[in-house]
Amino acid sequence: MNRKHLRRIGATAGVAAALVSVAVLGATNATGTQVEPTVPGTLRVFAGPYEQAQFCESGPTPVISGANGGALAASPVKFGKDAGKNRSYHALKATFEVAEPGGAAFLTRTEKIWPNGMVFNLALGAGELKPGGYRFRLRTVGGNEASAWTPWCAFTVTE
Repeated sequence: MNRKHLRRIGATAGVAAALVSVAVLGATNATGTQVEPTVPGTLRVFAGPYEQAQFCESGPTPVISGANGGALAASPVKFGKDAGKNRSYHALKATFEVAEPGGAAFLTRTEKIWPNGMVFNLALGAGELKPGGYRFRLRTVGGNEASAWTPWCAFTVTE
């Protein structure tokens, strides 16, 4: 091999090493901007795919039918006028925990953000949870960094 070819290999290896170090340090969006994991906001529960969101922060305790399943969801940041403005959250994931009231988490799953980059979702299959009271929380994960956990959100599963 000649020197010119060896320099090209060395440069390529340097670029690859730089990309690996960026991936290890934290998540980046499509433009290469660092995305810091933030505490998710606007926790909500869906009783089915075509049902309205039941928000955790206000109103009665959200309800899911155990026979039909449902979904637990949140946004990368709290809803508001600047929630997604000029930000891409596509590099983030969310770790969900589900527990009985006062108990330790018995279900922990990490899910990718939806393709729109604005919703974390944990689908619960029919019969996955028995009727009763539950609670869930989540945190965002980007690279090897994670946000703090959200407060717990209580919900009920019916038959």
